[in-house]
Amino acid sequence: MIGVLIGIVMGATFLILLNYSKKRKLELKWWAWTLTGIWFIYTGFVLKMAEGFIAEHAFRAALVMTAIFGFVSIIGGVILSRFVFFKSKGHE
Repeated sequence: MIGVLIGIVMGATFLILLNYSKKRKLELKWWAWTLTGIWFIYTGFVLKMAEGFIAEHAFRAALVMTAIFGFVSIIGGVILSRFVFFKSKGHE
């Protein structure tokens, strides 16, 4: 059940980013969409890893591994959003 919720949230997030880029008329290059896809796959992996550890009743492992890999995912998401989706118009 949690896997379905993870998929719904990730799909909705991708559609929101897609609609945001169309509404703002952002012309993203192929490498920007590739990086976005890689980040989505990595974030999905982190969430499913946490779900797997919790299903196995390894709560400490879920906390440690999610903290480590989740931190990397958050930093990657911030960098991706800053340099790909929310570029300042003055420096283009």
